[in-house]
Amino acid sequence: MVRRFQKADAPGVCEIFYRSVHEVASARYDRAQLDAWAPAVPDSTQWLERLLAYDTFVADDDAGKTVGWIAMSETGYIDMLFCLPEATRCGISARLYDEVERIAIARGLRKLTAHASLLAQPFFKKHGWIVDAHEIVERRGVELPRAAMSKSLPLP
Repeated sequence: MVRRFQKADAPGVCEIFYRSVHEVASARYDRAQLDAWAPAVPDSTQWLERLLAYDTFVADDDAGKTVGWIAMSETGYIDMLFCLPEATRCGISARLYDEVERIAIARGLRKLTAHASLLAQPFFKKHGWIVDAHEIVERRGVELPRAAMSKSLPLP
């Protein structure tokens, strides 16, 4: 089930972020890169304002446990999309993504954008996105490759 993020979801969302980076992204990034990207589980009180400023959605499994989440700005920038390692390749990311794309189209947005990790790029390409530029971002003195990506949207 996909639903709107609530304040009480913040600690779980932060845990999902950390676990996804360290357990899923490890297929494409080395230990130093993972530690630079997510050195610890983020402080949920610090992330809460950011998460509430976005259109943030979570996906819950049949038992009601949150297994993934997505955050999109009002201008169509998808800032984050993460799932628990045990929930990958189950369609969770696609359901979350479909929800924000639906909202973006309903708002009349013409384009979605994101900075996608090496791991996320195939997902976005599968959903009709293109790579606008490959880039390197530095976190804590470590270089992380990623891509600026976008997708043009149809009119509502």
